[in-house]
Amino acid sequence: MLLARRSWHQSRPRQKQLANSPVTLNDLASDGKLLWLYCTDCGRERDIDPTSLPLPGSMPVPSVGKRLKCSQCRGRNVTAAPELHPGGVTQYRERFR
Repeated sequence: MLLARRSWHQSRPRQKQLANSPVTLNDLASDGKLLWLYCTDCGRERDIDPTSLPLPGSMPVPSVGKRLKCSQCRGRNVTAAPELHPGGVTQYRERFR
């Protein structure tokens, strides 16, 4: 009895449709993660609680930075991403002091 070979795309598990959608503020809050903010003008970075922002929870994290302004230099070139280090950047830096 001969078995038909499966092509590579048939043997791969199907990925969820949501795998390509960006992370939202609600996703961060439900996972207990912080929102990392970085000002590309002055280099200031902070981790904040995503629920502390007056923005809708369904907002994708990459577009959050477009609505914020740096508190140090007042620049509008802010990058937003999920926290890079568990507990936040400040806790990560404290390990090396």
